[in-house]
Amino acid sequence: MKINQQTTLFFDASVLVAAAHSSSGGSALLLAACRAGGFVAQTTGAVLLESRNVLENFPRESRRRFYQSLVEIKWELLPMPPAGVLEQYGRYINAKDVHVLAAAVEGRSQFLLTLDRRHILAAAEAVKRAGLPITILRPGDFIREYYPQHEDFPLLPAARS
Repeated sequence: MKINQQTTLFFDASVLVAAAHSSSGGSALLLAACRAGGFVAQTTGAVLLESRNVLENFPRESRRRFYQSLVEIKWELLPMPPAGVLEQYGRYINAKDVHVLAAAVEGRSQFLLTLDRRHILAAAEAVKRAGLPITILRPGDFIREYYPQHEDFPLLPAARS
């Protein structure tokens, strides 16, 4: 798989919240790489709303970083798939997060980045077995496995130690 500026990363709410709360983690690094034009950042309005709602209980600086990422990154907002399409993905993932998987796959995201071990990461093996054209990973795993393969890797923000 070629990793370059056209590689699409779908950001789940857990990753957006983590990036907003910690500017030094892997989630923030991947948003910085998207800000620099290294990847195509994708999400949905529902994911952004969920992120904003969670961040209401976080420090003001976290909310500021979240809103700053909305402004500074050229986001590709994917539509919410219709109910019939959502139903097709219900066999792979918890109903609470079916909209995330469906939007990412239907939006042709190559990677779905999440920190949600309980629902989304737990569905990764079923998604893989089903042959769905997406890879579900934690940001740290993406950084270790794919980030160094980017054709412009030396120009991307440096991974934190």
